This record gives sequence, C-alpha cells and structure tokens, in this order.
Amino acid sequence: MSIHMPLLVPFLLLAALSSYGCADDDTTSDLSNGVGPSPLPSTAAFVSRAVHVDPAFIEPLSIAGAVCPNHQPFLAPMSVVFHGDGRSDRSLTQVQMQFVDRTGAIGGVMTIAQHDLVQRFGSTSLPAFGTRRFPFSFPFGCAGLPTGTLTVIVFAEDSLGREISARMHVGVRGLPH
Repeated sequence: MSIHMPLLVPFLLLAALSSYGCADDDTTSDLSNGVGPSPLPSTAAFVSRAVHVDPAFIEPLSIAGAVCPNHQPFLAPMSVVFHGDGRSDRSLTQVQMQFVDRTGAIGGVMTIAQHDLVQRFGSTSLPAFGTRRFPFSFPFGCAGLPTGTLTVIVFAEDSLGREISARMHVGVRGLPH
C-alpha cells in the first residue's frame, strides 16, 4: 500500500458524502418542494445507521414578537439522534446548520462548537451501545420563506481521535401554526 493512500481516504470519503443531495422521488409532497432525507450509500455506516435528524420533516414554529434582524421570526425544532455502533465510544464535537428556502435564499447559518455543546448538554459523549438525543432549535426566517431545507452537519470524534462527520438534509414545510 502506498504511503499516500491513508492521506487520500478522508478526501475520497468527503467527496462521496458531499455528492449526495436531497431525495427526488414520488414520496415527497408538493408542500415540501421535493425535499427530504437523502439516500446514502451503505458504506457510510456512521451516516446511515448511527445518526439521524428527528423528525423527518420539520414544521416551523412562529416566535411571538420577533422582529428582524435582531430576532428571527421562526424556529425549526429538531433533535440529532445518535445510535451506538457497538465498536467504540464517540464524542460530539460540532454541529453546523444552514437553512435554505425553496427559492434558494439562505435563511440562516449556525455553528455550535464543542465548548457550547458541553455547556448545553453537560457531556457530549456518544456511547458505543444505546441511543443519545441532542435537541436543537434553529432560528430562521429574516430572509426568504419558512419552507425549504435545513442542512445539519455533525462532527464526532471516536475514542482514537479520528473525526467522523455526517451531513443530513431535513425538509422544513408548512406555515407556522
């Protein structure tokens, strides 16, 4: 095996994961604009089996009295759910979120670093066995419509210090109630 092969593997994995977009099939409704969780290859075990966003589609909540640009008028409540892989313990190190409405307008970006995750949740450990849920509320809506796609990227580190990431797309649909 070439000495350059181990250096190439992370880039190939990143390229493979970033080539997957939103699902485009007949199971999505007109309201969601064809947006839904993306099918991912079975080789991306961390992505397809170990982590997902719940619920599969988010209905935005209206924030009473919110006035742009200081306070976003909508919240997208959801949880990032991790399932142990039975092999090694992991730790959540960062969460990134971005909302893009169905016209393509970027409605907000948020990055939550490990320090902030520890402040919110106490511990960011992801056990090898069992499930761990991290609830989030993403504020958005000063730009664009309240219907679109929330992209959630999670970064975790295993017990050997290797970084693993997953990108998920969640449909945000409907008008707030």
